[in-house]
Amino acid sequence: MKKQYSYLKDSSFLKLVDRMRVKEQYIKITVLDFQENPIEEIQGRVTGGSLNLDGNSSIRRTCNLSMVTDNYSNDLASVNSLLSINKKIILETGFLNTTDFYKDYDIIWFPLGVYVIINPSISHSENGINISLQLKDKMCLLNGECGGVLPSSVTFNEYETINENGEYVISYPTIFQIIQELVNHFGGEQLGKIIISDLDTRIKKVMKWTGSSPLFIIKKIQNGVVQYIPTTNEATAAQEGNYTMYEYGSDIGYIYTDFIYPGELIGDAGNSVCDILDKIKETLGNYEYFYDLDGNFVFQEIKNYLNTSQSTVELDKMTKDDYIIDMSKGKSIYTFEDGFLITSYSNTPQYGMIKNDFIVWGLRENMNGNTIPIRYHLAIDSKPAIGNTYKCFFYEDPDDNLTKAKCPVHYPSKKSFPKTGTVGTFYMADDSGVVYRWDAESKGYVNLTIGLEDITTKDWRTELYLSGVSSEPYGSDSNYYYTELLNEWPKLYDVHKGKFYDEVLKTPSDIDYYLDFIDSTAAVSEFSVSNIGRRTKVLNDDSINCIFEPEIPNLILLNVADPNIAELREECEAQGQDYIQLEESIFDMITGGGNFNSAYNAVRELLYQYTSYNESITLNSIPIYYLEPNTRITVRDNDSGIYGDYMINTISLPLDIGSTMSISCTRALERF
Repeated sequence: MKKQYSYLKDSSFLKLVDRMRVKEQYIKITVLDFQENPIEEIQGRVTGGSLNLDGNSSIRRTCNLSMVTDNYSNDLASVNSLLSINKKIILETGFLNTTDFYKDYDIIWFPLGVYVIINPSISHSENGINISLQLKDKMCLLNGECGGVLPSSVTFNEYETINENGEYVISYPTIFQIIQELVNHFGGEQLGKIIISDLDTRIKKVMKWTGSSPLFIIKKIQNGVVQYIPTTNEATAAQEGNYTMYEYGSDIGYIYTDFIYPGELIGDAGNSVCDILDKIKETLGNYEYFYDLDGNFVFQEIKNYLNTSQSTVELDKMTKDDYIIDMSKGKSIYTFEDGFLITSYSNTPQYGMIKNDFIVWGLRENMNGNTIPIRYHLAIDSKPAIGNTYKCFFYEDPDDNLTKAKCPVHYPSKKSFPKTGTVGTFYMADDSGVVYRWDAESKGYVNLTIGLEDITTKDWRTELYLSGVSSEPYGSDSNYYYTELLNEWPKLYDVHKGKFYDEVLKTPSDIDYYLDFIDSTAAVSEFSVSNIGRRTKVLNDDSINCIFEPEIPNLILLNVADPNIAELREECEAQGQDYIQLEESIFDMITGGGNFNSAYNAVRELLYQYTSYNESITLNSIPIYYLEPNTRITVRDNDSGIYGDYMINTISLPLDIGSTMSISCTRALERF
């Protein structure tokens, strides 16, 4: 049962009601049966109580209420019968309408939610019937407190059914179907009151090429229509001209598939509906579930408004703008700006939330199926000046077969060398220009026919690398980043030629390491290492499977031998999706692939989260009954120095007249 009040959409009128200096307050309970059909209304005067709203909990609303009603002629039995264990209620508070607007409403009612009665207490006094209620929103019917307990072990990710041939087969429901069945069957919620959004039943699954020879996708345009033609014949592709080649392990497109739960989803006897919903939420990531103001169960993506779309990554041209996350959320729903409604403010910045050195670790699978650690390092630090020249030579490191730079320790002559050298250190006699290494077996110096080269740095990472190379033999400070650059930078960058290797620029998703700085000219310079010291945040997440997301052709791959090929083409056309039809012999050479969870996106989000003070404020205000958690407000108060937009976390709302509400908020951040 949804209460419809037209004035709830009139922001100017609601502001007028908030500013009313004298208010006559009422409370109304609409009693519902367990199927939520209205039975009767009870109105009265509030003597105490509060409503708490928590945007971080699945139980959004909890309430305790004390009221007096005199419209039952002291008939305790009738009230006891109405407010029993098999009833639910709609709670509303209201004020006498003393304005010149909406005169059809004698009382301006504000809905406060649909509740289950937890603990009632009903008594009689000289003033009328005293009613005290402990209330929780309908989530208590799903979390095991008042219902929603699984009677036995249940498997949700698959079920056994009979096909058209009378054979038993295993079917896999979509996640949408699992949630709907879970809340309806085991939670007892009506299907019409289950709202599942931002959750498709069909999704695009990334596929990769596993053929022994490359796949060529030719793009042809005939009569203004784009066609995609697959072939494994390089000569055919070359003849057409406009083609893309995909080698073994490359992601080549998508297939449409049902969005099913990945893995087992089993509830044990005694688990609750919420236990299973939590598993689904953790698997999906950025989702939440709760009961809304009208008593509808809602499962949806959290509206954090992160712009997580793939950025165009050019390793040799990346700037601080590549890390910007757009947190723009539109206008706030309410503004506190003149101090009229506010009785007090408090402001609590958290310095511990500030970080300036971010390291993300993950695991990447190579073409042989082996897992390799990957690392993304981003720091708010000053980039060193480039253009310095280093005298060094290059050698092949026997430990990893990488060609690395080395700078020798300079001595006037070989006679000046220490009597016992150090393995791994190279020595140069300046009078002859000859480089030597210490040989542990012969316990002597071995002549190396290596000449020194002048390398002038063109990239700031090379500057850090070579400055470390030159400092290392002397045991002096080789800079904070040299240790990681020593083994990783030669894989990415040709120090001789002063450029990234071609294969690195071509497929940045296949690299294992990247270092980048947001230098001191950016807006976050106040948090730079030089200003506040190094504050490191490390994230270890095995689900992170690439440094940068690969560029995947936006094509649906269809098997021409599929008996449902016509329906599959229609599905693509209905979605406005380009597709390519593959012969069965080619289709058999594709399998599930995709590296979507990039360290780059993870470090962007860390940068957003940890370059603000996570500033929290608390407002004490005259009660406003139509604000909700996880919504945005604007606060301007010169005396306290609070100015900006904030997201409401929790609300503690008094139900009696004369008390103030408390709102806790966290600053809503925009771009840095």
